[in-house]
Amino acid sequence: MQRVKSTLRRVIGILATASMAYTLGGGAGVLTARAASPHGTLHYAENSSIPTLDPASWSGVTEQRPMSMIYDTLVEYNETNTGLHPALAESYTVSSNGLVYTFHLRPGVKFSNGDAVTADDVVYSLNRITSGDPLGAGAAPYSGAYSDIQGYQQWIKSGKSATVGEPGLSGVTSPALGVVQIKLAAPQPYFLNELALTSAAVLDPKIVQEYGKNYELHAVGTGPYRLLSWNQGHQMILAANPASWRGAPSIARIVIDENVNSDLQLLRFEKGEYDLINGPLPSEVYAKVLSDPKLRNLYHTAPMNGVLYFSFNFTKPPFNNLDMRLAVNYAVNKALIVRNITNGRATIMSQPLPHGIAGYDKALKPYPYNPALARKYLKLAHYSGQPITLIYPSQTQDRIRMAEMIQQNLKAVGMNVQIQGVSEWTAFNDEEYNPKANWNMAWYDWWQDYPDAQDFLENLLGTEMFNATNVGNWTNAKFQQLVDTADTLPPTANGQRVKDYQQAEVIAHQQVPWLFIYTLWQDDLVQPWIHPQGTSKDLMLYLHPVLTTQFNHLTTTH
Repeated sequence: MQRVKSTLRRVIGILATASMAYTLGGGAGVLTARAASPHGTLHYAENSSIPTLDPASWSGVTEQRPMSMIYDTLVEYNETNTGLHPALAESYTVSSNGLVYTFHLRPGVKFSNGDAVTADDVVYSLNRITSGDPLGAGAAPYSGAYSDIQGYQQWIKSGKSATVGEPGLSGVTSPALGVVQIKLAAPQPYFLNELALTSAAVLDPKIVQEYGKNYELHAVGTGPYRLLSWNQGHQMILAANPASWRGAPSIARIVIDENVNSDLQLLRFEKGEYDLINGPLPSEVYAKVLSDPKLRNLYHTAPMNGVLYFSFNFTKPPFNNLDMRLAVNYAVNKALIVRNITNGRATIMSQPLPHGIAGYDKALKPYPYNPALARKYLKLAHYSGQPITLIYPSQTQDRIRMAEMIQQNLKAVGMNVQIQGVSEWTAFNDEEYNPKANWNMAWYDWWQDYPDAQDFLENLLGTEMFNATNVGNWTNAKFQQLVDTADTLPPTANGQRVKDYQQAEVIAHQQVPWLFIYTLWQDDLVQPWIHPQGTSKDLMLYLHPVLTTQFNHLTTTH
């Protein structure tokens, strides 16, 4: 999944002109885990600290796991595929011009503290995520996802804080009891996807205003679980939310240990102390799985669209030279990286899109490992041995090994490469998102926010994402034109959209803005006493292709 989004996010497009209406009343179409008396505990660990429980600070998967259990959004994805359906909204309509969204809230929904959910709470939550300074630390990472709402620029520039009943986004109102209306400045085909993001979670304004910057320690939502306790950096405990409109989940508690390394997680899993290990599994864990029949029977995988690459820095030499970028892509043995780092679980990249996204061009092949050709391009680039700095997050052995393998490959063809690992995420992000800093190549990964090429091509390579998710500030006029055109075509012209994206992919392949490495995967280890909720026999309900682990779809007999 995603890491960080810029407040400059640019999302444009045209919806179908026909009027659309969607209704799912009384929970229809929503798979819920209903238990008269929730029982048991699900216990797992994270490699790092959980950074936040505040949607205004959300930027990654680690915190999304508990937040997706605490909060709800107006719409959400189906449990088994990428389709959207109403959640806190019982129904919604979209105007024929694609500019006005009207949501009718489910009646009787309450926050976990018993407060009733109102349309004003939804308006407040959207105003807060788009305010210029919701936490006293600048705009929210995902604020720009809602930049096409009317009044966004005026609101974010005002510097005001969100307050119930006070003006905020002019395009977000409650015209009637239980009704929320959102007006866009321009049609945008991905807007419902944006409303399904964790950033659009509906909060209880009373709790936010009561605790201020300490809100995350008292987080309140409408989800299947509530925050019971949080010893930050050590352990978080979630408890079943008896007020959930979905009905009580089957598992009574979720215990999350923080800062537990992969080796210790596996040891405690084998002892039965952890109920699952969230993936992607590190190579050493996966190797143990392959060699142990018992663990192999507990291994599960599911589709996921994501990419891992090293971005070149285009603001300085030497990678503003195409021959240098080609040299690197020919010099690195990606097949060996896939074999040694992922144990063959990944696919070598040839282009920015993963193969599960429409617009992926099957005709494009990865750059092969060819040291002789790499030396040829180095000569054409007139490379004279100047130092090349590669930065990467060094929290895992897999990342350290990958950086070292790339360094060895590039040194073997004559490049002077220095690698710099950064052990703290915030420090790494600060470095990476500043192309004027002292780096030439930077590690980056991206999990889909939603299954559309726009989420990759515009966010990772668009010109308006300079100094943000386009970390290397790469640009190409023809590429940008094709992406802009594809992003503005209606769904009825999906065939043309795909063609435009594929042409853009060809340009990206030829211009190599990145050292292409591989597409990402999703896998977990799950104990035999963890079962899918209800009548389904598919344990993959909780390994969602867009969302993170959905614990409310699980039961335990332990």
